[in-house]
Amino acid sequence: MSSADNTLFLRLAGPMQSWGTSSRFQLRRTDAYPSKSGVLGLLLCAMGKCREDSAQALVPLTPLLMGVRVDRAGSSDWDYHTAGAKIGIRSADGKTKKTASTGEFETLLSRRQYLFDASFLVALHGHADTISTCARALHDPVWPIFLGRKCCVPAEPVFAGTASFDTVGDALSSVEWRPRIDAIDRDDWSATRTLDTFIEHPQGTPPPDDARLVYDVPRAFGFHSHGSRWVVADQVTVTVGEATQPPPARHRVRLVDYTSPQWKAARLSRLKLDKHLCVFCKSAAFEVHHVDYTNVGYETDSDLRSLCKICHDACTMLEYGHDMRTQRIDPSDPAQRPAILRQIERLLVERRLGRRRELRESARTADASFFDDVPDSSAGEGH
Repeated sequence: MSSADNTLFLRLAGPMQSWGTSSRFQLRRTDAYPSKSGVLGLLLCAMGKCREDSAQALVPLTPLLMGVRVDRAGSSDWDYHTAGAKIGIRSADGKTKKTASTGEFETLLSRRQYLFDASFLVALHGHADTISTCARALHDPVWPIFLGRKCCVPAEPVFAGTASFDTVGDALSSVEWRPRIDAIDRDDWSATRTLDTFIEHPQGTPPPDDARLVYDVPRAFGFHSHGSRWVVADQVTVTVGEATQPPPARHRVRLVDYTSPQWKAARLSRLKLDKHLCVFCKSAAFEVHHVDYTNVGYETDSDLRSLCKICHDACTMLEYGHDMRTQRIDPSDPAQRPAILRQIERLLVERRLGRRRELRESARTADASFFDDVPDSSAGEGH
């Protein structure tokens, strides 16, 4: 951060946001993008300024020109909010409201609108000293900051850096748009992205014909006193950057080369360890079962279990029937024993013993009722 930077960037993203610029009794709506009163209120929280001191603290903040870029519009919906439960609500004459039928303190119920899963890039443009003060406060806030209401917590760090630009529009167009992981495979993927912007028009010059007059410039908090500003709706085209976080590594099961010398040696080692006995039923064992595919090609004794043909069929069918990838069936785990026993009974009834490889190929399209529930065991997780 340079002392000459005249632009502050904020990233406002979260599960819920609410940026109301008007209220009608118990009906509280939200705008489609952050209001200036909400953003400046966020800054005062970071500075630790209380409502009583807000009028003086807002003096250097209200001249800042504000621009909003809609990176993700989200969706809007309604919820309700209660106030005054068990303590009452003050009436205009200073008395506490009570319910006429019961005499109990009245609870105020209001309907409130929220934006869900939205993300905005906000740029504040103005005097370098003011920008520097705001940046320091956001970097180490005194009070928790929120997105319009205290129940709306940020999902990402709000402070997104500072820089120097001639206009707010230049600032908003300089930051690349970063998609989320779930948008990477979209059909309309391209190298650029066109986004909606809402930029404050500077005072002292005539506003464009399509400018909108908005009353969201706070004079003081706690008294609902707001001034007006002109806001111009426009669009900006920006480059598309990397995803907000790298895609998680996908678990891929490597194929086992059952003809390799390594596999034959690993198989024999496990059989010798178990004295050629099935770890499940103690019958003679001629096969081994993977409980972990992480080390395919370099298997150790801990990755394998010796099994007879019947028990091996049951374990394999449980895994393939439920399309188990990371979690595996461990026949030596006591918690998984009941499910394996039930699967053996089903194999006996269906006369499907010895057809494990054939059944394995069709398991994902077979009747789901044939397969038992996946055993719930922490020992099998991650294998």
